Amino acid sequence: MIKIISQKLYIRVAIAIALVAIVVSLVSSTLSYYSGFKEKKNTNYLLVQQLAQTMEKTAAIAAYLNDKELSQEIINGLLSNDLVQGASLEGEPNTKGEMELFIANGTINKQKEAVLVKLVHPFLDDTFIGVLSIYPDDNFIQQQAQSALIKEFILMLIQSIVIAFFVSLVVQRWLTQPIQNLTDSFAKINPSEPETLKMLTFKQGKRDEISRLTQGINALMHELHLTISNEQTLRKKTQELEAKFRLIFEQASAGICLLDDKNIITTFNPAFKHYFTVPGEEELPTLHFPELLSNVDELQSLLADIRSAKNPPQTTLDVECKVGYKTVWFHCLFVRLTDQRDTKRNPKQEQLVEVILHDVTERAEREQQTRFEADHDPLTGLLNRRAGEKRLKKALRECIKHNEHLVLMMIDLDKFKPINDTYGHEAGDKVLIEIAHRFKTLFHEKNDMCIRLGGDEFIVAQQIKTYDKTATQQKANALLNELQQQVSISNTKTCAVGASIGIAIAPYDGNELHQLMHNGDKTLYHVKETGRGKVAFYDDIKN
Repeated sequence: MIKIISQKLYIRVAIAIALVAIVVSLVSSTLSYYSGFKEKKNTNYLLVQQLAQTMEKTAAIAAYLNDKELSQEIINGLLSNDLVQGASLEGEPNTKGEMELFIANGTINKQKEAVLVKLVHPFLDDTFIGVLSIYPDDNFIQQQAQSALIKEFILMLIQSIVIAFFVSLVVQRWLTQPIQNLTDSFAKINPSEPETLKMLTFKQGKRDEISRLTQGINALMHELHLTISNEQTLRKKTQELEAKFRLIFEQASAGICLLDDKNIITTFNPAFKHYFTVPGEEELPTLHFPELLSNVDELQSLLADIRSAKNPPQTTLDVECKVGYKTVWFHCLFVRLTDQRDTKRNPKQEQLVEVILHDVTERAEREQQTRFEADHDPLTGLLNRRAGEKRLKKALRECIKHNEHLVLMMIDLDKFKPINDTYGHEAGDKVLIEIAHRFKTLFHEKNDMCIRLGGDEFIVAQQIKTYDKTATQQKANALLNELQQQVSISNTKTCAVGASIGIAIAPYDGNELHQLMHNGDKTLYHVKETGRGKVAFYDDIKN
């Protein structure tokens, strides 16, 4: 296509030069015609005047002699000239006012401008004896001028065409042909194949525009050749790295995903998809990352903090979530991705967050089990003394802070030692396990706490907003009644125990845990000393 266009360029240049030459010839000839026509006409009129001056003396003699034959010859002589359309010779009138001499011939039009020559007396210089009138032939004069100008126009046009032809040859030789050669060389170049970027030939030593252009193109192609070669090498290395990173990304055992500004998952690897899909499902349940895990609000707040931090932080978090019917724990690493090259140019660029997840369910379960074993009594599953007191201190602080109440029941089993002595410690363990079960059956709310202090001593506590002594009394009596029920220790044997309960209410009976427990314990021993198997409140015995 470029070659075809370059071949048409010569034709276009030639046609353009020819058109310019013709237009210039037309304009020049037109201007020459209008300026030359008037000049030709004036010249012809001048010739007529010269002719009249030539015939002046002869016409003066004919008028003086009143010689009609001579006058007629003069008139006929004037008419023989193509420039003269008509002529007349008039003498001066006589004393009677009669015209003695008047000779005219040809076309005489009084309305047209005529060349008038006053005839002077041959012997008296200041005496006029007649008038010689000559009428120029305007049509002939105009035809003469037009004919001359047409010839001049044709010659000028021929000259312009010849000049245009030779100028076209020169332009083709020195301009269009070199440009066509450059274009043909360009047509053979494929930028994607550096081996086709060959240097263009030019005449050494020449400093014309074509040579300088060729040198500039050669320098440009040299740089282009280096750039393309470097780019191909870099692209090859980039593709190799991309393949390696993609292999790492796709085969990584950790789940990896990228989050946009709205916490929408834009990219994820197979491990990530495997974590959050149940067997039989092909798609993630949602692409909004916080909704995949628990604590949606907490996660969104954390991600907002990561994006707003001045320095890109790395944050880790253990998160629990439900995948189908299974509870799973993930250790999440959050990293804000920032392109330092684009930060200066685009401060408001999109901030991606990379999330790397590891399934730590087994570890979390082991930690939970270890923590449970550390905090709970191994026989009954109730909170042990250390964990129980810790929970009670926290509950007491919350009650004081929020103007709530903590009901503390100190419990001691009655008639438990005889069971160990009679039936053995295995039977005693069964009794303790059943008693703990009854505790948890009656006190299973979120703010309820069941604690084994040791042996057959227990604490049951409730964190309540409004304290009602009657309701608390009823709850304690229900527990007491439940603990007095028979306990099966074998297929054929049962036994029964009782309990004594001392109740202290915070903050009425103490703002500190040790004080509250002391008062509850004091109430418990009061019950045991006054007959066992009953419930008592500290405010009833403190007076």
